[in-house]
Amino acid sequence: MKNISDEQKIYELSLIWKEAEYNFAFWNKINDKVNWDEEYKQALKRVLKTKNLYEYYMELSRFISKLKDGHTFIYFPKEVQKDPQYFSYLPISTDFIEGKIVIDCVDDSVKDLVKPFSIIKKFSGIPIKEYIENNIFPYIWHEKPESNYWEINNHLLRGALNSEVELELEYEGKIETVVLERTKNKQVYSKNRNVSIEGELKEFKSFKLNITKDGIMIITIDTFMNNEFPKELYDNFELLKKAKGIIINISQNSGGNGYYSGALAALFIGKEFEIDYSKTQVHIASYKAWSKNTVFSKTYEEYMEIVENIEYFEKLWKIPKHEYYKEDRNKLSYDIPGLLKVPVMIVISAVTASAAEDFLIMMRGHTNAAIVGTPSYGSTGQPLNIYLESGGRLGICTRQCLMLDGTDFTNKGIVPDVYIEETIESVKANRSLALEKALELLREKLK
Repeated sequence: MKNISDEQKIYELSLIWKEAEYNFAFWNKINDKVNWDEEYKQALKRVLKTKNLYEYYMELSRFISKLKDGHTFIYFPKEVQKDPQYFSYLPISTDFIEGKIVIDCVDDSVKDLVKPFSIIKKFSGIPIKEYIENNIFPYIWHEKPESNYWEINNHLLRGALNSEVELELEYEGKIETVVLERTKNKQVYSKNRNVSIEGELKEFKSFKLNITKDGIMIITIDTFMNNEFPKELYDNFELLKKAKGIIINISQNSGGNGYYSGALAALFIGKEFEIDYSKTQVHIASYKAWSKNTVFSKTYEEYMEIVENIEYFEKLWKIPKHEYYKEDRNKLSYDIPGLLKVPVMIVISAVTASAAEDFLIMMRGHTNAAIVGTPSYGSTGQPLNIYLESGGRLGICTRQCLMLDGTDFTNKGIVPDVYIEETIESVKANRSLALEKALELLREKLK
């Protein structure tokens, strides 16, 4: 694999440092934990030692991971992703269930060797969680491992073509050891959790609709990326109006376009409404200059009790630290065909992210919809996308989004009203305990 010049490495790393310094949304959360200038200097030493594009991008990933944000990322160049010496995969996929690393899908080539839903105990002779801690977490955001497990899975399984890995597995209480080989560009993906749902099924391009015998409609939306979603949804309004109650299943929805998720929320809220409460970093150069000429001898809180011009002092103190924010209450309006005035339940999981979390913000702020499942992904916002000359892409989150009441859910997730966690047995049986609970609660409400 090719390398790039030291000059280009220095430029691109410096570009990442600069853009994060002035655009990253969460300095007020990590300033006391991360010395960004020092991290830059350490990363500079490491990138100059890299011998090819793969090693270089791994170091960029290590650098950006210091920001610990789910909407801040590095994507590898396509030529790296196509290189079998770095992007070949073990013939399995894994998931994070009940706090365990579980093999949830196996390739036919190893079906006689590996049983689906085996638990990985050791990876290359190292306890699996220790292996992830030491070999994967330095390169990715991991404040909520259950949320970004798909990325852990990719790092865990990929490597050099024909390289072998010894796995210690547990299945039904028995321990066995197997050796698997990585095969060329053949990644095994977890099967979609198309859980069995009672009643009639209607499939549209952007969502699925199940209608139970007792008149409950279950709308399953796995992405808010489909630009046909608002039209398809509104075109079927008369059908949705017949529902006695509605369950919105976004447990596997990793996001997309917040305007589209708002189009769904509007059917339960109205034509115009607040969608979120956000903060964006503001930098005004003159305040940084004035701050350099000011001697601070008290704490921020002490100054706020004695200064006359509070706004001036707040800028003087916070702008040099990149902790001064402009706050916005953002609204959207929709030409909706009408309102759905029925009880609503929403099913979520740790995968429910980004625009799907925007939907949760709207629904929790404006409706009585009950949320069932586990805390959501814990990250939404607007990434600043920058295409690097070496072929990859950088994303830096620029908006700090809060619940409408000001509650912070970043790196925590939006907490459900009813906590229901899936189990190895429920996934194995193609069930959704959260969806079943939502149906149970909705039926109780409809009595």
